[in-house]
Amino acid sequence: MHAIDYLVHFSNILMLAAYSVRDILWLRWFAVAAALTNIPYFLLQGTVLWPPVLWALVFTAINLYQIARLYLERRPVVLSQDEQKLYDLGFRSLRPREFVSLSLVRVITEGEPVSSLSIPITGTADVHSRGERIGALTPGHIIGTALALTGEPSPVEVTFTEPARYMRWSLPNLRRFMDTRPDLRMTLQGLVNRDLAEKLNLVVK
Repeated sequence: MHAIDYLVHFSNILMLAAYSVRDILWLRWFAVAAALTNIPYFLLQGTVLWPPVLWALVFTAINLYQIARLYLERRPVVLSQDEQKLYDLGFRSLRPREFVSLSLVRVITEGEPVSSLSIPITGTADVHSRGERIGALTPGHIIGTALALTGEPSPVEVTFTEPARYMRWSLPNLRRFMDTRPDLRMTLQGLVNRDLAEKLNLVVK
């Protein structure tokens, strides 16, 4: 075996390491190292193997681009005071950056018909049915869950009884966001299920 043949073995060891790690960032770094290790082997053959060299460079460029994106995505996230309070209330199952991505579709508007999900940050919202008060929603509870699940108008009226701050997500925008981020769908569904369970517990009490 010639010394240069060890490059191929080392490259394959790097690829084995790439397939063994869970972190996608490390996977891409190992893939880059494997491709770069193979290039000298292809160049030092009796006849230079240009096609493998070119493809190795292509794969290296793609992986380096994705590595740069991953580093940008992993920069520390700084939440505003309101965002941090809402995150602490009910969104800790999301990573901070996922929570920020979700908050980009929010629309802070009062007086709109029930066509959205709203979550109080401060203040209490009273729930009325046929003019009778049947409960209250405190910060962290989702307002409009029934509409989100069934597409039908909410059977109750929800009004804030004091000055309040809340975040509001338009349902069409929220659905489009979830369609582009299927990895968050189950997490968000879990949040909705937990919120429904808490509301049912309040009604039973």
